[in-house]
Amino acid sequence: MTWQFILAQVLGLIALVLVCISYSYNTRKIFLFYQIIANIFYAASFLALGVLVGGLSTVISIFRVVLLYICEKLNKKPSKIIFILFSSFYLISGIIFYENALDIIAIISYEIFNFAMFVKNINMVRILMLPPNIMIITYNILSLTYTNAILDFIEILVLIITIIKFRKNDVKKIKYLL
Repeated sequence: MTWQFILAQVLGLIALVLVCISYSYNTRKIFLFYQIIANIFYAASFLALGVLVGGLSTVISIFRVVLLYICEKLNKKPSKIIFILFSSFYLISGIIFYENALDIIAIISYEIFNFAMFVKNINMVRILMLPPNIMIITYNILSLTYTNAILDFIEILVLIITIIKFRKNDVKKIKYLL
C-alpha cells in the first residue's frame, strides 16, 4: 500500500462522516454547508490516487454547492443557466480527462447529482441522490477509492433512513392536523 492509497482512504472516511451528517438536517442551507466540506475531502480522495474525472467532477461540485449555498443564504433561486453551465462543466471535463469506459459512469452520475442539487425540496433531493450513488459505487471500487465506495453505500443507507424518517414525520403532522 502506498501513502497515496492510505491518504485517499482517510480523506474518503472524513467525507463519509460529513455526508452522513448532512442528510440528517432538514434545512437545505445546513445540508449544503456540510456538502461543501464533504466534497472537499471527497475530491482530495480521488485526486490523491490520480483519478481525474472523479476528482475534477467533485471539484466542480464544490463550486456548484458553494454557489447554491450562497443562493440559499440570500434566499435567491439559482437560474437555469447556472444549472446548464455546471452540467456543461461536468460533461466537458469528463470528455477532456476521459481515460476509460469506467469514466462514463462518473460523467452520468455527476450529471444526475447536479440535477438533484438544483431541486429545492430537500426530501426530493434525498430521493434523487439514490440512483447516482448506486452508480458511483462501482466507479469507486474500480478506481480503488474504497472508502468513497463505502461512503456511497452508507450514504444510500442514510438516504433511505432519512427519507423514511422524514416521511414518518410528515405522516404524523397530517394525522395531527386531522
